[in-house]
Amino acid sequence: MKKILLLAIVLIGFVLRVYKLDVRPLGLTWDEAALGYNAFSLLKTGRDEHAQVLPIVFKSFGDYKPGLYIYSAVPVIKLLGLNEFATRLPSAILGTLLITVVYLLTRNLFAPFLLAINPWAIHFSRGAWEANLNLLLTTLAVVLFIKKKYLTSALFLCLTFWAYQGAKMFTPMLLISLLVIYRPAIKKIIFPGLLLLLLLLPIIVGIGSQSGRLKVFSVFSYVRSAGQINKILRQDENNRLIYQLFHSEFLDQTRGIIERYLNHFSPRFLFIDGDWSNPRHSTPFYGYLHYPEILTLLIGLYYLLRSKNPASKILLVWLLLAPIPAALSRDIISGVRSLPMIVPLVIISGMGLSKIFKFKLIRYPFFLLLLLFTVYFSDLYFVHSPFYFSQYWLTPYKRVIELVNNNVDSFKRVVFTNTLGQPYIFILFYNRLDPGFFWTRSQRADNPVGDVGEVTNLDKYTFMRVDWPAQRGDTSTIFVGDQYELPQQDMNPPNLVRLGEIEYPNGLPALRIVGLK
Repeated sequence: MKKILLLAIVLIGFVLRVYKLDVRPLGLTWDEAALGYNAFSLLKTGRDEHAQVLPIVFKSFGDYKPGLYIYSAVPVIKLLGLNEFATRLPSAILGTLLITVVYLLTRNLFAPFLLAINPWAIHFSRGAWEANLNLLLTTLAVVLFIKKKYLTSALFLCLTFWAYQGAKMFTPMLLISLLVIYRPAIKKIIFPGLLLLLLLLPIIVGIGSQSGRLKVFSVFSYVRSAGQINKILRQDENNRLIYQLFHSEFLDQTRGIIERYLNHFSPRFLFIDGDWSNPRHSTPFYGYLHYPEILTLLIGLYYLLRSKNPASKILLVWLLLAPIPAALSRDIISGVRSLPMIVPLVIISGMGLSKIFKFKLIRYPFFLLLLLFTVYFSDLYFVHSPFYFSQYWLTPYKRVIELVNNNVDSFKRVVFTNTLGQPYIFILFYNRLDPGFFWTRSQRADNPVGDVGEVTNLDKYTFMRVDWPAQRGDTSTIFVGDQYELPQQDMNPPNLVRLGEIEYPNGLPALRIVGLK
């Protein structure tokens, strides 16, 4: 019976992760398109978009991406082709597998059930998120460590470094915690430890050359300006001692880190809005846990704190460590960098749910209430989310590229705005361009802020802000721009051809496509 119920729970979780996977979320992010195209490039040539042969870490716009998710997408794209569904499917499968791994960790059905219907887990399983792969590997490594399978555990811990940048901080902290709490015999972990170091050598060697993105996102890269500091000093009558005691950069950074850390335990984050700083990380008007779990979390936390079991200790430490990488980033809160919080939260909530289920009078009403909120969340996610958050998922690109493709043969040049971010990756993705063509027909420019630069030209395409007053005399050119770059009142040249207007699902203008003959 237990196996049948687990199978039913896994099936529910799978359906919630693959239903309308190609259109929910509506539109890809830049990173999703990059992951998909690099997998496509590997499939066709054995090289990434930069023509590097089978890299471990992939150089891509704005980031250096550990390559494990890309490699996992190769067979899926081979089978289904390069499209949104194939790019996201590995994450959906990994998110479903996590349900079973959590069952292996807890040996009860309550935590897997809550994970199957968890908004946080569903959201990040439905996009091509490297963090979701990392979460599965981390949880599996912990299960194996607890079962004293140290060699296999070391392998999966190593793979987290190959899966996601955030693992470089979280995995070592979690490993140290496991060693302190479980205290395995030294001789049993020497060989697994050496294996771990050996497999990490390629990552360690490349850290220095791949640190640009870390600098961009690190909170320590953002200090107060000289003007702000001088303003504080003037208020303290230039008393340097007072400044160092109460207003120093160290104190300011520490306050910011603590604020970021505590935000991840706030009711707003957990139950109301989720990641309120980045709409791509949440479902509109819904937190990362269902409201009824306020009760189950409190009950579960009570029993967790009373338990002397080592597994309970590691769960608590896991929960406390998980927000640290997010707290050290520039963002006030981050649903993706704090993703490891999901596992201890659903297990603790599952502990509380198991206690509630012992009382027959409230067992079924509470269960129905939980299902009601799951249906409410599903309605928000599958029906309403495009009308609120679709502009953050770059929905215009696919339709714009289709319109340009239908007309590009009649023009010599395409000026494509970069106001929504680098559009070249969507040209590659939706046109399934041959990697060799891209390597020989594109130009790049360095970026001074720490990432890996941007593509400025690709065959007929020039990627730049549209300067309509200066460019409206350019003939045989297609222009793709927003309502400010291509203002309606200036669409009056006699040789102008209106090729299309793309709106967001909520009716707001997105991009305008015109041609000058």
